[in-house]
Amino acid sequence: MLTLSQIFLYFRSAIYLYWAMSAALLGYWAVYFEGEKGFEVTKIGLMMSMYVGAALIGQYFFGYLCDKLQSIRVPVSLAAVLFALLAAAIPTLSDKVWIYPCMALVGFFQQPIGPMLDSWTLKHLSRHDQRTLFGKIRGFGSLGWATVALLTAYLIFNYSWNMMFIVSVLAGLLLSGLVMLIPDVVEPNSSLVQDQYDSPEHSGLTMQRALSHLFGNNAYLYILAVVFLMYLGVQTTFNFQGLLIKGTGGGVKELGWTYFFGVMSEMPAMFLSVWLLPKMAPRKLMLVAGSLYMLRYGLIIYFQTSWIIMLTACLEGVAFGIMLTALRNYVFSVVAEDVQTSAMTLVDAVFLALTVIVGGVAGGWIIDNYSAMHMLASCACSTGLAVGLLLGGKRFDKHHALAKANQST
Repeated sequence: MLTLSQIFLYFRSAIYLYWAMSAALLGYWAVYFEGEKGFEVTKIGLMMSMYVGAALIGQYFFGYLCDKLQSIRVPVSLAAVLFALLAAAIPTLSDKVWIYPCMALVGFFQQPIGPMLDSWTLKHLSRHDQRTLFGKIRGFGSLGWATVALLTAYLIFNYSWNMMFIVSVLAGLLLSGLVMLIPDVVEPNSSLVQDQYDSPEHSGLTMQRALSHLFGNNAYLYILAVVFLMYLGVQTTFNFQGLLIKGTGGGVKELGWTYFFGVMSEMPAMFLSVWLLPKMAPRKLMLVAGSLYMLRYGLIIYFQTSWIIMLTACLEGVAFGIMLTALRNYVFSVVAEDVQTSAMTLVDAVFLALTVIVGGVAGGWIIDNYSAMHMLASCACSTGLAVGLLLGGKRFDKHHALAKANQST
């Protein structure tokens, strides 16, 4: 069993590398394909949809694979290597016939790595009964995105666009090698396994049984609904933030600082969650996060200036930091041990993929037919519904507390 200091060292490094490889490629790929490859904006939108659609499938596939193999190390290492190979191939491709599927595969292999690492971190912390320390580790992901995004921009400006691929490939290969040094956590048979798989005709965990368990869990379905409604608004706002800033008189500089303020606010919020989680139920922390998102919407709609959009990105960063750590702890405690990684990746499939697909279509239609501010008001309504669910979900605090008690015995 790893010591706490080893857990901090290994997983801070791994999570930093994951977000570094993601920032180097995903932070600049839209501009790269438009400027270097000559893609039209509509073609880039199609590519984004393919990336997100493949990510939606990959999230659950890799989560189930981890639970089936009872290993996170091998799937993470494999996904990181294949991501690095794909990233290295992109600048050599010129035909859209090959670029589109290549970017889809990038989404399939890259997106699941984040929740797999988070689940793995929580499994190791659980062995020390220290899951509330998760924020002190996950905060290094925000640091990885912020620092490497700036470094990559400098390298592109001073050298060439190929630098974004070089940085991404190096980070991916380093991540693949690092995770092979981290031991897997061997799970004891959980109640799900004992109840359903002891008879001779059952050969172990299957995808159907895992999904049946997850979708038969009211506490898990509740949080899926909360996450979908909250991040339908948040992700749509994030993806159309450039148009919001443009519509209020801002430009690329304001957009860059908006992203910077948002990401850099996540890290202290995650550290703060270490102190808050033992004192407050995760649902209450998620309610705080939802309220901060709503406050940002209100300020932007009221003032309608690029400076307000930029400065209130701090509210979004704090909200995301609190929401993510509370969400991870909640999900981890309300499902059986042998499907925890499946549960984690499925949640991410909802809030990082499904919301982008739905919000991209709906948000684009609202902007085309009305305005970016009307789109923002719609996002506020969606997030407001999630806040309403959180206000009415007190009974799930008891479910969470009971699950924690059962897992500690």
